[in-house]
Amino acid sequence: MTGTDNFPPAGGVRNVRGGEFLRGLNRILPLGRKYHPLLRALNGRHGLLATPFDQFRLLQPAAWSKAVISQLLSGVEIAPEFEVIKPICRRLAGGVLVDVGANIGAFTLLLRSVSPLPIIAYEPQPFLFKLLQWNIGFNRLTRVDARNVACGSRRGEVAFSIGINGSIVCESAKARKKPVSASPTVSNLDDEAEMTRSGDAVVNVPVTTLDEDLADVPSVALLKIDCEGFECDVLQGAAGIIKRHCPQLALEVHPTQLENFGHSTEKVLDLVARDYDLEFWYFQIGRHASKLSRSLAKFRRPNAHRCADAAEMLAAAKSTPGPAQIYFIGKPR
Repeated sequence: MTGTDNFPPAGGVRNVRGGEFLRGLNRILPLGRKYHPLLRALNGRHGLLATPFDQFRLLQPAAWSKAVISQLLSGVEIAPEFEVIKPICRRLAGGVLVDVGANIGAFTLLLRSVSPLPIIAYEPQPFLFKLLQWNIGFNRLTRVDARNVACGSRRGEVAFSIGINGSIVCESAKARKKPVSASPTVSNLDDEAEMTRSGDAVVNVPVTTLDEDLADVPSVALLKIDCEGFECDVLQGAAGIIKRHCPQLALEVHPTQLENFGHSTEKVLDLVARDYDLEFWYFQIGRHASKLSRSLAKFRRPNAHRCADAAEMLAAAKSTPGPAQIYFIGKPR
């Protein structure tokens, strides 16, 4: 990637201050993201902070103090599923790694940490895409193609709810959202960061299918999907890629959010079970748990649980409390 848009504003990045102090404090009294006011006091609310992340540094707005402190204290464990995916990536000898739902680029950086293969990263939300580009450029990653488009079952346009973990707006939620705007009106990085953090805005974003968008790619080695409940649509638009290229699959399934789009964990399973031998993993109970339980869970190292089979996974998806995310790790048949 080249061009000035791929690099953060000159002088706009500073290393996070007090990192070692905050990590040491958390080891003594593990309060996790509760330390975000202290992080904000040490670093302010403006500009971009660079925090250590594996062999890289991850850029995030200083205004996102809760997200920054979580990543600072957790490191790569902010994405515990990567420990399952990492050995798969290391074995891949050729092809492209596809990152659907790249967000600001944390998973893209992790992919590059274990594989030199080219990466295509999709992120539809405008500000998150800008941060994705900056993280790629700031860390001098090569052979990474970032695409500012959503993936779905057909080409078109869709309403997208802005947020640190934004998502496509389901039909039932559209009436509760503010009118869709073509692009949010902001004047600078801090305004964009605050608008994204507040999660109040909705924008229209273009949608493509992986079958069409990757038609000229000779080989797809890995298909990673994290799209906040839109899993079925992405898979339906990638049916040809899966048939032709037989990529390894790393699919993050959101049982509750799937229901917002009229889908289910069972339907996701039906879409991939014929083409893959599957493992099912989850790392913490979060869905419908009490607020206290969710808060305490953030202070603990995530525990990996591998389901014995699909039946156990489906039971977990329907349980209360249940996992907020279940990871389908697929080996092509």
